[in-house]
Amino acid sequence: MKYDLKDKYVVVSGASGGIGGETAAVLAGEYGAKIIGIGRNEEKLKNIKTKIGDAFEYEIFDVSVRENWIGFAEKLGNRGIYPVLLVNNAGMFPRFEKTCNVSSEEFAHIMEVNFMSAVYAVEALLPLLNQNPAPGIYNVCSSAALCAVAGTAAYSASKSALKAYTESLMLENNGKLYVGAAYPGVTMTDLFRGDERVKASGAEKIASSPAKTAYKIVKAIISRKKRKVIGWDAAAMSFIARLLPWTGPRIIAGIMKKSGAEVFSGLF
Repeated sequence: MKYDLKDKYVVVSGASGGIGGETAAVLAGEYGAKIIGIGRNEEKLKNIKTKIGDAFEYEIFDVSVRENWIGFAEKLGNRGIYPVLLVNNAGMFPRFEKTCNVSSEEFAHIMEVNFMSAVYAVEALLPLLNQNPAPGIYNVCSSAALCAVAGTAAYSASKSALKAYTESLMLENNGKLYVGAAYPGVTMTDLFRGDERVKASGAEKIASSPAKTAYKIVKAIISRKKRKVIGWDAAAMSFIARLLPWTGPRIIAGIMKKSGAEVFSGLF
């Protein structure tokens, strides 16, 4: 059964650019959805609205704060808006760093943004979603949840937590509520904070564009697929981790070390 989103409200977090902004554009442009984008950068959100038009409105708040989601849900309820779909896309990718050099405060912040924001969103919006005959939740995870990557402990842990959380939701709601997840590989977005070292590492040679990744995410949503691995690098990571659970990640670490890229300096 295809997902009919025409003239229905969809909430997309992390919608100010990158995968989130492109996902909003595809949902609105090709499937007629009404998008409510969540982000923190109003200028970028305005740019997305200019691109999409009247089908896009936005709310500005920090997704890592539970109270913000509760207030947002109350605002939607007061307006009589009951979204049919929630896309949890917000996230941050910190610098590559040895695990022992990442403070517990930074670790906690990454977990709040990448994982707990989705928990808060589901908690606040599920009562509104359930007002629809076919509600859905779609979480954008990462290939880092499929295979360990050196220097990404906090990020990988947050996305692995989101993967487990999503799969539990799937098992518990295998009926009225559609739950799905995407696992993109390297995508050149603002997550890298404009770090030129990432580009110098050769990441651009294997990376997907945000538009291409978003298109595949939306196609998976429309087809109501539960799991979508995006990018040949993500597929390779998934395969190698299943085939060689310990040796596989070590091979990847060896490739990172051999590259000599500055972005990986200090890891090995």
